[in-house]
Amino acid sequence: MILIIKNILGIITDPKNTRMFLLGGMVVLFFLLLRQCNETENAKGEVVRFQNNLVAANDTIKNYVNINGESVGEIKGLSLSLEELKDSLEYEKGRPPVTIIKYKTIIKEKIVEVPVITKDTITVQGNASFNSILSFSSDSNWAKSSRSINVKLPYSTIDSLTFGTATIGLKQNIWLDATLSQDVKTKEIFIKLTSDYPGTIFNNTEGIMIDRKSKAFKSLQMQNRKQFGLGLSMGMGVTGNGTFAPYIGIGLSWNPKLLQW
Repeated sequence: MILIIKNILGIITDPKNTRMFLLGGMVVLFFLLLRQCNETENAKGEVVRFQNNLVAANDTIKNYVNINGESVGEIKGLSLSLEELKDSLEYEKGRPPVTIIKYKTIIKEKIVEVPVITKDTITVQGNASFNSILSFSSDSNWAKSSRSINVKLPYSTIDSLTFGTATIGLKQNIWLDATLSQDVKTKEIFIKLTSDYPGTIFNNTEGIMIDRKSKAFKSLQMQNRKQFGLGLSMGMGVTGNGTFAPYIGIGLSWNPKLLQW
């Protein structure tokens, strides 16, 4: 036992080994410091995320018309982790969502300058018959949206003016663009809804950007990472005669998940 202790002390006190131990200690301290800095940065990020979410939760949507004549609605969104959404979000295993957007719209429009046509024809609705039809149609096209509407209203003027049941046909092709962005400096989330359909009012919208720094998200990323890869590689290597030389070729690489971050 004493001999073993003497050997261990001899190894530790050896000047050559002391330098190696010192270098190893410095490397360990460096990684510990790097880890501490990373944890501090994550803690600051969580504080900023919480403050931005608090502001976004009390924000209201703003509607306006941009320089292109398009209806726009803007509101601040939330940044949430998969842990915070586990009870309200379903996603495919191994493929978590990055953004979520829900919206509600109201269409308020006026159709003007539409020619009205009267046609004499017999129309029967149930037990009532009408001798004329009042009709009009309107087809409109914008940059990416369109609308087609036609109305037919039967009427009769035999004894008095009597109207039947109107038939209304409406076909709408409404283009809507929804984007979710994040300010690089403030980390605030912004939702922007845009439509060229006239009279569009965005009543409400919700937007969520998944926090990619959360443990659950990183865990899913780690599960989907591959350990082996095949591709083009280049570097320095030992030749057959023992000399170092550059090389280029196709190689198989192995990167265990333990060393991935």
